[in-house]
Amino acid sequence: MSHHSEAAVGGRYKRALLWVEDHLRWILTLPALAVLAAFFVYPVGRALVLSLYQFDAAGQQFVGLGNYVAILTAGAFWQSLWITAKFMFFAVSLEVGLGIAIAFVLNSQVRFRGLVQTIGLVPLVISPTVVALLWQLLYQNGGVLDSLVAPLTNGPVPWLSDPSIALYALVLPDVWQMTPLVTLIVLAGLQSVPDHVQEAAMMDGAGRMRRLVDVTLPYIKELVVLVLILRVIGTMRVFAKVFVLTRGGPARSTEVISMAMYREAFSYGNYGRASTMALILLLIALAITYAFATVSEVEF
Repeated sequence: MSHHSEAAVGGRYKRALLWVEDHLRWILTLPALAVLAAFFVYPVGRALVLSLYQFDAAGQQFVGLGNYVAILTAGAFWQSLWITAKFMFFAVSLEVGLGIAIAFVLNSQVRFRGLVQTIGLVPLVISPTVVALLWQLLYQNGGVLDSLVAPLTNGPVPWLSDPSIALYALVLPDVWQMTPLVTLIVLAGLQSVPDHVQEAAMMDGAGRMRRLVDVTLPYIKELVVLVLILRVIGTMRVFAKVFVLTRGGPARSTEVISMAMYREAFSYGNYGRASTMALILLLIALAITYAFATVSEVEF
């Protein structure tokens, strides 16, 4: 009897070990899934619930899809979305363009490359709020930037008080802070291109431009698409720089979608509509990411 019991226990133990071995890769992902659930699934689920309610002085009231209808038919929402799109276009274009150009320069064995890379990390480790405060000093009336452009202007430039240029003034701090990120990612891709591939292309008579198109770009294509997605999403949710520098003004000319969400939630106390706007922004971000991956035929 004892022998049979030990055999049964041993059999169960072996089956358990085999099951663990077969499912080990899924078991090892459980901590990551727990973090994902805590920091993504729960907030999105909570926002989804809040978006179904209307909050006002009388309390909260279930309105179903009423918030979605109200937001999507409101001109102010589309205006904020358009301002966000303009900010995203100019910021991402400059960051990615400058970042790639600087990466190619640094990859050409320039002197003091390590020092330049180290200095380039400085903006990345500064919080967006501090970056905004620094640029607020630069934008002061009669400040550093006014001195630089003095030969081209008749007087101080109203960087943050003129509705026609305030949004572009917000682009500059973002470009200054995030261009090094693009540079570092693309530079890592350039340094991963095997030397023997470049040498083989040179032996085949390929010129500099031909090697760039046929050899270098295919190697860094995935990284360029990745950095585009990262910066598009990053600029879509820009908030701290706008909040510190303009508060969405003047005349709401810089009221990006995140600023509109903040105003809806904390100025008007309507957390339902703010959650609705956040979910719509999330869907737009997912759609853009899918479009980039599909058009570029990149698999992550």
